[in-house]
Amino acid sequence: MGSQFVDFDADGRTDYLSATFDGSVHLARGGEGGFAQPEHVLDAEGRRLVVSSFWNYEDEEHQDTGRALPGGEENGLRCVSALAYDWDADGDFDLLLGTYKEGRLYRQMNEGSNAEPRFTGLNVPVLAGGEEFELPAKMTTPKLVDWDGDGDLDLVAGTFGNQYGSEGTRGRVVLSLNRGEAGEPAFGSLEDLIPARALGATEPTGPDTGLYPEVADVDGDGDLDLVVGAYSTWTPEGRPLSEEETARVAELEAGLEALDAELEAFFERVQAEVEAAAEARGLDPEGEEARPLFKEHFDAAADERRELMERRTAVQEELDELVPRDQRSSFVWFYERI
Repeated sequence: MGSQFVDFDADGRTDYLSATFDGSVHLARGGEGGFAQPEHVLDAEGRRLVVSSFWNYEDEEHQDTGRALPGGEENGLRCVSALAYDWDADGDFDLLLGTYKEGRLYRQMNEGSNAEPRFTGLNVPVLAGGEEFELPAKMTTPKLVDWDGDGDLDLVAGTFGNQYGSEGTRGRVVLSLNRGEAGEPAFGSLEDLIPARALGATEPTGPDTGLYPEVADVDGDGDLDLVVGAYSTWTPEGRPLSEEETARVAELEAGLEALDAELEAFFERVQAEVEAAAEARGLDPEGEEARPLFKEHFDAAADERRELMERRTAVQEELDELVPRDQRSSFVWFYERI
């Protein structure tokens, strides 16, 4: 989910470098007519660049490998971010690979050139303040920027935090300043640029979860500001209820429970019908050939499902008027540096 526009292959055209939830690094090469189809970035032995967890397209399953990690032991972490960065200042791009879970960063060294890269296939943990870079609240995206204007690149990164509800860890944006020199980066301890917000908000006043930072001098005053896309979660304040309204709340909550049970029974029934139809045709109900049966049976029951959902929505809307629910919506937040 972390990506970069960069002339990765030194041909004078801007390319698009990224990583996805298949767990590997992708490159869409720029050309006269736009970007080409993304391709996997490979190591010197022709293997996909991964951290540990990845989707095996041939076996059609998620797998783990320790081949790219020190010690050769898999850790279940999946690469979802990739940044080109000349770590050792030898004139070619190395890579920074970021994971979703645990928010780790690894460097992947290039022993070739930009035109003909030869990535080692070994991921070396990036340190921050002498310890492995880690964001337990799950990293959204890392960015390389000269935050302090000293001529080298620092690290800015966002975290997800708890994605739903009014409980759990909130996301934040952190900074790690580079105190090293050309060819020998030395990133400092993580410090908050946007700290995790306290729980219990009654209105959307700031970013809470899924914080994606972008760094730019938005107001043109010579320093870097932050633009953050994120969800805000809050619970509107309720009002005192009369005895009649309190009784109505109990009725509505019981009605929702009953409707949820009806919906569950509906899905179980249609699922059973699909499985029976598949078996009657000698098909594996979980196989690819049985997929059209799911659409056929669920389409046939669409009116029944729609009626159930409309009833549930009406009950929920009335209940929300009496007892406000947790709210969640996306915003873009601007943080001016002063």
